[in-house]
Amino acid sequence: MLVEPEYGINIGYVARTMANFGIQDLIITGRKKIPKIAYKFASHAGDILRNAKLMSFDEALKGFDYRIATSARASKNWRTVIRRSRYPEESFENALKHENVLLILGRDTTGLTNEEIMKCDDLIKIPTSEKYPALNISHSLAILLYIWSTMNKKTNVKKINVPREEVDALIDYIEKIVKNIKLEEQRSYRVIKLYREIALNKLDDERDMLTLLGFFRDIINALHINDKAK
Repeated sequence: MLVEPEYGINIGYVARTMANFGIQDLIITGRKKIPKIAYKFASHAGDILRNAKLMSFDEALKGFDYRIATSARASKNWRTVIRRSRYPEESFENALKHENVLLILGRDTTGLTNEEIMKCDDLIKIPTSEKYPALNISHSLAILLYIWSTMNKKTNVKKINVPREEVDALIDYIEKIVKNIKLEEQRSYRVIKLYREIALNKLDDERDMLTLLGFFRDIINALHINDKAK
């Protein structure tokens, strides 16, 4: 997914890069149509642009089991919770456990916002020079798809059997609880991120997820959170 790309040339180069690695499904947000110049720079990948889906950020997330954000402005510091990143190989190791994976490339000018990153399941940063860390989005994509395709060919990992809607329901419960007890923002996000990680990457069976859902539903009821919402 390309988030609000400003330059048509970048849209074209992204499509061309996707074709190089056999990836066909492109989502673009923030545009009503694809500029003609994009087709010029897409070379023989025009079909990818013609079949691209134009939709909102939140709408696009709904169709995927695992959502990976990318950023040049990331951090390895555990205190910087929202922008705490992983190397691509670390993130893809988890992503390969899921059927439908969405790789999200930020704006070609300012990247992704904190709010958008918080809606994703992981954040990756390509290790580059600290003096000039930002890569063009098509160059970033080429590196990431090379790593993905190489790992995908070598692995035969067992897929996670936990429906995405149940993961989202769990996160919704936790968000309501941390808001109710007035947990500090950074700590709240750390808790949410931890449980999302557990739900997406540590549970092998849907029965375990149902156990967690039942437990947090009991907490919601005990705190009368739904009553307060009314």
